Amino acid sequence: MTTPTLIYFAARGRAELIRFVLSEAGVAWQEHPIGKDTPPVDGRPTDFTALKASGLLPFGAAPVWEEDGLRLAQSQAIALHLARTHGLYGATEREHALVDQLLGAYDDIRLETRKLVTTPEGGRAALRKELLESTLPRWLGYLDPLLRQNQGGNGFFVGDKVTVADLAVFVLLEGIRDNRFGAATDRYPALAAFEARIAARPRIAAYLSSPKRHKFIPLPS
Repeated sequence: MTTPTLIYFAARGRAELIRFVLSEAGVAWQEHPIGKDTPPVDGRPTDFTALKASGLLPFGAAPVWEEDGLRLAQSQAIALHLARTHGLYGATEREHALVDQLLGAYDDIRLETRKLVTTPEGGRAALRKELLESTLPRWLGYLDPLLRQNQGGNGFFVGDKVTVADLAVFVLLEGIRDNRFGAATDRYPALAAFEARIAARPRIAAYLSSPKRHKFIPLPS
């Protein structure tokens, strides 16, 4: 059996939740890096244009996951496939639905913060102010009761075991803090405690300190 491969850029980006699922599940994987004008790896292109031409990217985009003859695109599809395979998707159909709900919120919040990438420089200060004072507190205000209604907020978002939803929320909270929006979480101590609990999980802690983790690249100021 060959080592599964994640095709993506040398960055966290849309592949980071996938890496967290793999880490929590204890799955070994290798990365096929994408870079402009870079030489092939194992005879396969790494240049993005060449990769698209090669047919290795089903929708002409990354990430792509390769595993035992399966080539799977779309970041959420990959994360869900791995979560289902490795017991990180909840125990019942109701729990599956609650996990999916949180993954939808994860995508929505990421879209809000990613607006900083497409907003012209002159408009970023106003957008940052809106994110810090309105958008992110509103979304965190949705997440906080969802956490607290399960086991009093002292465990996980869904059920009594960690799921991909918990890992997704951790990625969000870490990104909010690292991008200097941490004040938005100050009124939600249950979320801050949750973030610390996930960070302390042995396999997650090992990944966070691993050289395998890519460098943090902040959103534009």
